[in-house]
Amino acid sequence: MPFVQRYVEPKHLSRGDLFDDDGHPKVSSDELQAVTNNTLCNALRQLASLVLAADGIFAELGGQLRTINGRVEAVKVKINVLEEKVGRFNPKEVTVHEDYFTGL
Repeated sequence: MPFVQRYVEPKHLSRGDLFDDDGHPKVSSDELQAVTNNTLCNALRQLASLVLAADGIFAELGGQLRTINGRVEAVKVKINVLEEKVGRFNPKEVTVHEDYFTGL
């Protein structure tokens, strides 16, 4: 089971009580408008939380891509060195000892 790395809060946008613990209404009038405002505020909070999670994902991705870029640059340097060595190599100048052929 994968573990959760990031949380997006609030999960439930419209779950809120319009009444306190004693049963008295928290809102005296316009209950529908209170529910709508509460839902809208929670939706904005959830979007802000989502933006923070996305920022974390992209920051982590950027760090990984910088690491990969450094490794690719190191490989590129090694390939250039090898390409230079292969360009200077002349197989006609290499001497082959006779012992090599007698050992076959």
